[in-house]
Amino acid sequence: RYHNKQRCLIICSRGVTARYRHLLEDLRTLIPHHKKDSKLDANKSSVGGVGKAVNDIAEVKGCNTVMFLECRKRGQDAYLWMGFTSPESAGPSVRFHVSNVHTMDELRLAGNCMKGSRP
Repeated sequence: RYHNKQRCLIICSRGVTARYRHLLEDLRTLIPHHKKDSKLDANKSSVGGVGKAVNDIAEVKGCNTVMFLECRKRGQDAYLWMGFTSPESAGPSVRFHVSNVHTMDELRLAGNCMKGSRP
């Protein structure tokens, strides 16, 4: 029997506004195989920077993909990083500039209806 071993770590940096926290909660409801962690507090000047810290957390949690929401300029600019973390498939990562955020409650979306039916 096939077991899905895909795990996605969803994490954000410090200084994220409430609107972006709601966005992460909506992403967590849509992704059934997520793992969450508290806010990341790593400096760019530390050894390896933010990327190494995110990869280390993903390795500890047993995740092979990461979604990292980074806020700059006191929550005005948000960037969503997505990428693979496993060392054997150190694949590409992508960075999106997040703008015009609306939550699922504002749009009156139901969310993930099949969430409770998965084993």
